[in-house]
Parts: sequence; structure tokens; C-alpha cells
Amino acid sequence: MPDLQQRSKSLVEALRRHVRGSVTGAQDVAYARMRRVWNAAIDEKPLAIATCADAEDVHYVLRVAADHGVPVTVRGGGHNIAGRAVRDGAVLIDLSGLRLVDVNTGARVVIVQGGALWRDVDVATAAHRLATTGGLVSSTGVGGFTLGGGAGWLMRRHGLACDNLLAANLVLADGRALRASADEHPDLFWGLRGGGGGLGVVTSFELRLHPLDNVLAGLVVHPHVADRDVLEHFADFARTAPDEFCGLAALINAPSLPFLDPAWHGRPVLVLALCWCGDLQAGAHVLAPLRRAGSPLADSVGPMPYPLWQQMQDASALAGRFNYWKSANFATLPSAVLDLLVEAHSQLPTPLAELHLQHLGGAVARAHAADSAYASREAQYFVNVIGVSATAEELRRVRDWTQALHSRLAPHALDIVQPNFLDADDGGALRGFGSERARRIDALRRQFAPPGFFAGMV
Repeated sequence: MPDLQQRSKSLVEALRRHVRGSVTGAQDVAYARMRRVWNAAIDEKPLAIATCADAEDVHYVLRVAADHGVPVTVRGGGHNIAGRAVRDGAVLIDLSGLRLVDVNTGARVVIVQGGALWRDVDVATAAHRLATTGGLVSSTGVGGFTLGGGAGWLMRRHGLACDNLLAANLVLADGRALRASADEHPDLFWGLRGGGGGLGVVTSFELRLHPLDNVLAGLVVHPHVADRDVLEHFADFARTAPDEFCGLAALINAPSLPFLDPAWHGRPVLVLALCWCGDLQAGAHVLAPLRRAGSPLADSVGPMPYPLWQQMQDASALAGRFNYWKSANFATLPSAVLDLLVEAHSQLPTPLAELHLQHLGGAVARAHAADSAYASREAQYFVNVIGVSATAEELRRVRDWTQALHSRLAPHALDIVQPNFLDADDGGALRGFGSERARRIDALRRQFAPPGFFAGMV
């Protein structure tokens, strides 16, 4: 720590001469707290943390970092599993002070500052009965989520978050501020839509909004013994479901759900999380066969405000836990994959570990693949192997289990990636975009920033 403090001192002094927001260095009491991100497994030590007051602050931080030959990282919500917002020896640009949300109801557009969380956007837009595709956990940052693609409950009807991006205001590595859209710097705009970042610091996003009031949503809980049948039924249903439906099958140990018999709390269960974002009466009819399948232990599906549904998973994604995830995309779901998930459900390494099966398709698949850097249009399903522990001591066991299961799933999976679900050791992840996309993304990054200047990107 003394060496870190010494290297940090001159950089912090230079930043404080220019930045109107706060600057935290390794010698400051707040440093230990400020360097932490959502995933407690990330233990990186930046040289300085600059909490920016505005886009001009971002400009000055980038200039100072370049003058000192130091790379930078960017933190919006800090929710990324790999902890890409923070790196040893870098300057952390913290956008948490930039959370304004401005809704233009006439144009059906929302302008969102780069440090906003999805709960900020959902609440502001719902007041006007409008919404856009956001994260499944409301504390997720808008920035990283959108730049990595952005899979959420509205994606099958309205596209991914990156598909709803109309424009972005950003500061480049050389300090220039510009606006990227389909008409302004279109190559840069292409890369911002699902390319995983590394092109500049986005200080605001302009996102398309869609009419939405209540959704028909909730959880259907099944006993572990029904895993195989329910998973197969869910996969078949999802394959031909209308675009208004988006669902997720979670193989977990049951949390203390108020509508579930306490005798099941802590025991293995399969939970179907279902969301219908169209006409509620039509949704009730369409979802009825899926809700009736098997012998559910509980069913909480009903009409509710969209922001409330957006926050339903927050309790299962608390900050300060130790996370290690892997993800795999599938064009189809062969029996072998379902068998692996069922087997793994009985071998969860901790009470907090989970397996998620989610479907894509709909508007995600219909979007023209060449219009954005996002690479997973052909995937119909994806599996997240969610290794979670409450303590650092359990993390090795969690990591071993996650890696082993992912290795067994990989032969059945597509060779493409979901940038938002990559862990820190997924080296060479850019290759998962496909050779042509990877080449184009790499060329854009070299065009707009010196190699290595934006650290921690995919």
C-alpha cells in the first residue's frame, strides 16, 4: 500500500487541480469503499478515483490520465461480473454523480446520463406510461448494460437496449466531445451498440421509448423433481411464443418467498419468471398452458407496474457477494443440455448459486445483424451459470463448479458471446464476436483510443 499511495499522490494532485467533482486517492479514508464494485470477488486497486460532476470533468480526467501515461476505466453502476469498471494502476472515472433522466413524451425518447441506474429510468418513464428495455436487476447501470447489448424483459417485443439506442454523447480518449448516431459518426455508433465499450466515455444516452403500463408478470415455482419436464415444456413454449412474452427458468434453492410454503424455503426448486408486456387479457390466455404445466407449488403471476417487476430480482443480486459466472448461447436446446442443467441443480456449490435458462428470438433475432456490433442474433437461448458465495473462502469451490459445468455445456453451444455476462478470465473474448466483427471492433478501438488506454474491456 505505501508504494500505491506514493504513485497515486501526484496523479491525485493533478486531477484535483482540474476536476470539479471529488477525487479519491489510495491515501484517503474513503478509498477502500470507493474502489469496490458490486462483485466482492473483484479486488483491484486503481491509482485514483475521479467522481465526475459533468462531461467537462470527464474531459479533464482523460487529459490528465493521458499526460501521466495511465489507463482509465469507467464505472456507471459497477455491476459487471468481471469488474471491468476498476483495474490495478488505472484511473477510475466514476459517473455515479451523473444520473439525470429527461423524458421527452412527444418524441418518445429518454435522455439518460451515463451514471444512471435502470431504476432511475424505469421510474421516470413509467410516470408517462412509457418504457424501454432495461436490466433484470434495477441497480444495474444503464451504460455498461447498453454498450454490451442489454438483454431484458422487453427485448423480444422491442429489441435489446442497444437496439433502442438512438444516439450517444461521449468524450473520446483525446478529450474531444461528440455525438454518435446513425447519421453522425455512424461507424462509432455501430460499435457502441453491443460492442462492449472501449471507444470513449459515454456521458449520456438517447433511448427510444415504447408505450407500456402494467405487465402480466410473476413467478411459478416447481419442485426440483419436476426439473426435466418443466424445462422441456418451457423451452418448447418459448420457441414459438409471441414477442410479448419473455421468460426465464431459474434452478435455485428457494428464497423466502412470501407466497411459497415456508417448508420449501432453502430447498431446490425450479422457478419460472414470466413477463407479458402486451394486452393483459391476451397474455393471461397465452400463458395459461405454461402456468398449468406440472404441479406448481406456487404461482404469483398477475398484473403489476413494470418498475415493480423490474425490481423483483434485486434481493437475489445483492452487492457484496462473491460472484463467478459463465455464459453459453444456443441455437437449439438438445436433451443433453437440459440433462446437464438438471444434474447440476442437485449439485449447487452454495445456497446462493443459480442456473438461468433464458430465451431470445423475437425482435432480437429480427434486427438486422449488420446494424450493430452485437453478435448473438442467431442464439435462441442462453444459459448463465451463476456461481455465488457469501464468503471469499467458498469462492474457489464455486469457481471450480462453474468452470466444470460450462466446459460440459460448451460442446453444444454457439461460438458467440454475451459481453455482459463474461467473467474476468474470459480472455480473448473479442473472438466470440466472430472474425469480421472482432476485426471491425478492434479497428474502431484503435482509431479512437491508444491501445490499452481503456482498460478492462472485453
